[in-house]
Amino acid sequence: MVKISPEIAGEKLPGPQLQAGAPDGAFGVPAVVRLTIRRFAAMAVSARPGFGRRAIVAQDAEEDDRGLFWRSFIILVVLPVAASFVYFQFLASDQFISEMRFAVRGATETLPGGDALASSGLGALASLNTNQDVFLVADYIRSPTIIDDLAPEIDLRAIFSSPGADFLARFDPAQSREDFLRYWRRAVVPEVEIVSGIVTVRVKTFARADSVRLAAAIRARCDIVVNQLLDGMRRDLTERGEAEVKAAMDKLAAGRARLEQFRNVRMAIDPLDDAHSLSETVAELRRDLIEVEVKLTSARRGLDANALQIKILESDHDILSAHVAALEARITAGGGDPTTASAALADYDRLEVDKNIAEKRVEVAEKLLENAREDANRHHIYLVSIEDPTTPESSLFPRRGFSILMIFIGALTIWSVVCLTVAGVRDHAR
Repeated sequence: MVKISPEIAGEKLPGPQLQAGAPDGAFGVPAVVRLTIRRFAAMAVSARPGFGRRAIVAQDAEEDDRGLFWRSFIILVVLPVAASFVYFQFLASDQFISEMRFAVRGATETLPGGDALASSGLGALASLNTNQDVFLVADYIRSPTIIDDLAPEIDLRAIFSSPGADFLARFDPAQSREDFLRYWRRAVVPEVEIVSGIVTVRVKTFARADSVRLAAAIRARCDIVVNQLLDGMRRDLTERGEAEVKAAMDKLAAGRARLEQFRNVRMAIDPLDDAHSLSETVAELRRDLIEVEVKLTSARRGLDANALQIKILESDHDILSAHVAALEARITAGGGDPTTASAALADYDRLEVDKNIAEKRVEVAEKLLENAREDANRHHIYLVSIEDPTTPESSLFPRRGFSILMIFIGALTIWSVVCLTVAGVRDHAR
């Protein structure tokens, strides 16, 4: 027969506490029988290790964990989702988006002398790259410069600080310029389609009219900036052409000065004419010398060698020979004498060639400058409006349902991570 210890018999077990004299149960089982069964079960369980007081402590700890579980769920999930629901449904202001699309296009005509322009470094006048201009316009829309340009026309801070907007979405006027630039970049978003070169701009404000008005003002400023960009490029190219003309003129002036100095030193306007004159003089003297030689030969045949006529002819022959030799030495001589006519003619030819090259360079530079100035009057880059600023019919922001769902998913994820972390730490501690 099994004996039940007094401790087990006197221990209160979970469930209804039955006494020996209790009435029969619903199924006709005597109360004493049911009490005996419970005591046998308690005795069997008490044989397991850790039962008794430790089991009760574990049960209490489990109940505490269950309470912490639900409290953390309420704090980390229920409260954030409830707060977001209240904000988005009752406090969040409607935001309206006006969208516009435009492209930057340029003329593709070839200017007269386009090859010369390209070879001279002024080829940008003949062909303009509009792909870079698209990104320049997009960067301008994101820059603080457009804020300064729009300030005289539109009070941007008043638009984004509307008293009717909720406190989380509107801009605080007391914040700095850098804070407003960051707010601007969230409210005005340009996107560039690289393949087509189309710029899409979305403007988000708290009123339909403000979105449309601000988008139209941005479009007008972009048109002005494109024209300023083109004018600046043309001005730079014109200044470069003028600088090349000035450099060519300076070289031409220097060449002419050297040529003038050469003429002053040589005391001759054209050394080529002087060389021709010397050649003709030498030819005449040679003819005279030949005549004297003929006469001298005839006289020597009929007269004595000491005859006066022979002496005179010999003297004339010597004078003419010396004169011819001197003139020939002036025309050309060995040893590279710079005073000879040939040397002077070579120097003159070099200076004349330099002067002619400088004159041609001036002509080319002036032609390029003329083409650049003519091109300055042509409008080669312009904005093509593909879609005018649209008037929003309904509010696209905030996306209430989507935002609440995202907050719920995020809060649930954070709560799950926290619970898993706490459970892991407790298991490690045990």
